[in-house]
Parts: sequence; C-alpha cells; structure tokens
Amino acid sequence: MSLESRVAALETRLKLLEDQEKVRQCLARYGYNADLGRSEEYVAVWTDDGLYDLADDTKLAGKAQIRQMITSPAGAHKSEIENRSLHTVGNLFIKIEGDTAWAEGYSVVFVKQADGVRPYTAGYNHWDFARDGDGWLMSRRLRRAIGGSEWGGETIKSYLDEPR
Repeated sequence: MSLESRVAALETRLKLLEDQEKVRQCLARYGYNADLGRSEEYVAVWTDDGLYDLADDTKLAGKAQIRQMITSPAGAHKSEIENRSLHTVGNLFIKIEGDTAWAEGYSVVFVKQADGVRPYTAGYNHWDFARDGDGWLMSRRLRRAIGGSEWGGETIKSYLDEPR
C-alpha cells in the first residue's frame, strides 16, 4: 500500500471518528440546553422538519411544535423539569452514513424533587441526524419508555445489522 493510500485511509477513518464525536456533542447540547432552560439553543439542535416521537400518542413535528413543548409556561418541561434536571444518554451506538447518521442508546432524566434526586423518565432511543455544514442536527428521535407498551427491542435494533 502506498503512502498516499495509507494517508487517505487514515483521513477517512479520522473523519468517521470526528463525525461520531460531533453526533455525541449534538446529544450533549440537547440535554444541557433542556436542563438549563436554553430553549432556543435546544431547538437549534433540530432540523427544521425534526420529529420528536415520544410515544404513539405524543409526536412533535417541526421546530414550532418542539419549541412550544420546551417553552410553554403551562407545560411539564417548565413546571417539572427545567433547572432541576439532568438529562443523560448512554451506551451509544453511532453509525455515520455519508450525510446522515443514526444513534441508538438509553436515556434517563433525573429530576430534583422534595425528597432528593430521582429518575423522572428512562427510555430506549433511536436518533437520526443530518449533516449541517461541519456539524450534525437531530432529524428524529424515537423514544420509548422502559417497561412501556412498546418493547425496547423494537426501538433499538439498527445496531444488529452492523458488523462486530
């Protein structure tokens, strides 16, 4: 293998790792901004047509609906979560496919309550992302609660098609 082809192969591998890290950063910004009440920054991690699919009966389509959820003074986010929460994601499997990507993993939101910090919600997730310049935006989040009517194996399954 020539030096040029080795360098090209290394650049390709490095780009993949950089893209995976940028997807992780998008997820971190999502959680931090939700926790800290930075509504516009929260909305900014979504594509214009982003879909937040929380349950069969709870789907938010587009930035306007996502903004309404995060900013509504009467909503659960403002009254129960914001400035007293800690959004976490873990056990991430991230796949880059050109200008799109997906990730699968777990999420837990912890909330400070009168008797201490407690899990507020926990779920299985599949996220889709779209490249945006040098970064990534979330285009879809499918989340299903653990112990819910839709088993996690129906949410987290794309990783099964990936080589080990």
